[in-house]
Amino acid sequence: MISAKPHLRTTSLYKILEYNYLIFPPVLVLTFYVCYAFFRFQLDKLNISVAGGWDWTTVVHVLLTFICTFAQAPPYSNVWGLCLPMRPFAYARAPLKRSFKTLRICLVTKGTNFETVLNSVHQWEDLRQHSYLRFHVVIDDENCEELRKALPSFVQIIQVPGPNIFRTRKAKYKARALEFYRQQQNLSKEDWVLHLDEESLIDAASVQACFDFILGGEAQIGMGTIYYNGVNHWQNSFLSAAEVTRISDDFGQFQLPIRICGRPLLGYMHGSWVLINGAVENAITWETACLAEDFWFAYNAVSRGFKFGWLHAVVREQPPETLRDFFRQRRRWYTGIFSIPNVFVRLSLMTTVIGPISFFVWPLFTLLNKREPIPHWLFVWLLWNSVSHGYTIVVASVLQDLVTAGVSWSSLIVHAAKSVVLWPFVHLLQAFALVSCLWQPAKGFAVIAKS
Repeated sequence: MISAKPHLRTTSLYKILEYNYLIFPPVLVLTFYVCYAFFRFQLDKLNISVAGGWDWTTVVHVLLTFICTFAQAPPYSNVWGLCLPMRPFAYARAPLKRSFKTLRICLVTKGTNFETVLNSVHQWEDLRQHSYLRFHVVIDDENCEELRKALPSFVQIIQVPGPNIFRTRKAKYKARALEFYRQQQNLSKEDWVLHLDEESLIDAASVQACFDFILGGEAQIGMGTIYYNGVNHWQNSFLSAAEVTRISDDFGQFQLPIRICGRPLLGYMHGSWVLINGAVENAITWETACLAEDFWFAYNAVSRGFKFGWLHAVVREQPPETLRDFFRQRRRWYTGIFSIPNVFVRLSLMTTVIGPISFFVWPLFTLLNKREPIPHWLFVWLLWNSVSHGYTIVVASVLQDLVTAGVSWSSLIVHAAKSVVLWPFVHLLQAFALVSCLWQPAKGFAVIAKS
C-alpha cells in the first residue's frame, strides 16, 4: 500500500483520476457482463425464466423502478460522475484569472470534542509558511477556557458572545456562530473562507487546491471530496460503510451538477471542506434557523446566481462513533432540508434516501415470488441498477482505502465487500430516520461525539 504522507497520497490518487474516463467505464461494463453471465447461469440452473410476458407484478415493478430511477437528477448520477472526465488539475493548469488577499481557515466548535479540535489544529502547523493563510477557531461556548489555553499561539480564537450580547434575526446554533464570524471579519471579495468541521483534517494538497481554485477559476464557491478515514477507519463496519455511501454520492449528487452546470443540485453542499468568497458570504449571510445551514446557504446562493466549482483534493474526517449519533445526525440533516420551502427539495430528498432501496428489494421479489417469469429487458434493467450502484460503492471504498495508511490489499477487498453488503441496510436506517422526521422533526443541533 501507499505509505507516503497524506498530501502525497492525495496527489497520487488524482494523477490516477485524471484518466477516470478511460479506467472506470470499461471496468463497469466488464463487471456488468460478468454479473449478467453469472445470474443467467444461476437462473437457468433453477429453471427460472427471464423471457416471460407482462403481469401485474411486472407492471408494478416497472412503474416503481421508473419513478425512483428518473426522480434522481439525473438518473444514474453517481455512474455518470464517476465515468465523465473529472479534469482534477484544470485549475492548476489554467492561467491566472484573479488575485486575493487572505484565505481564512475557519473551524467552528462547541468545544465538547476537545481532543478532536486539537488534533485538527495540529495539522495546520505544516501550513504556516503560507503568508496568505489566517487560522481561526470559532468557539460557540462561553465556558471553554481550557480549550482556549490549549490552542497554539498562531491560531486566532474567536469567541461567540452569548445571546444577550450578540443577537440575530433568525440564526441559531452553528449558523449563529458563522454569522458572528462573518460580521466580525469584515470580509471583502479579496477574502476567502475555508469552512471546516472540528474533525476535518487538511494538508498541503487541500490548501494548494484552494489556491488553484481561487487563482485559476471563476467560481465563487468551491466544495470538495471528503473521506472518512481520519479516525476510527473501519472500527465499526456499519458506520464506516454508511460513510462510503456518502463518498459514492460525491461522484454524482454533489459533484456532477457542479462540474456540468456550475451549480449544485438544489442545495446539496457539504457543511465542511467548503471554500466561499467573502463577498458571497456577505450577500447570502448565515441568517437562518435551518438545521442544515449548509444546504440553506447553497440553495440561496444558487437562487442568486453564484457559480460553484469542485475542489479536487481530499479532506479527511471520521464517521459517527455510535448508531445513536448516526441516527441523530441524519435526522438533523433531513429536518433542516425539509424546512426549505420548495417541493422539489423535499421530493429530491425522499427519492435520494428511499429510492435506492428498490434496486435490491424489487429484483429479489420479482425473481423469487412464485418464480414468475419477467421480460428479459426488465431483468437486464434491474440487474444494471444493482450492479451500477454497487460498482460506485466499491470504487468509493477502494479509493478511500488507497489514501489510508496501513490498509492491506486483503483489508481493501474486505472493506469493499462489506460496503456493498451493508449498503441496503444503511439506506433502510436512513429511510427510517427520514420518515421519523415527518411526524417528529429533530429539535436542536445535536453535536455528535468525536475522538
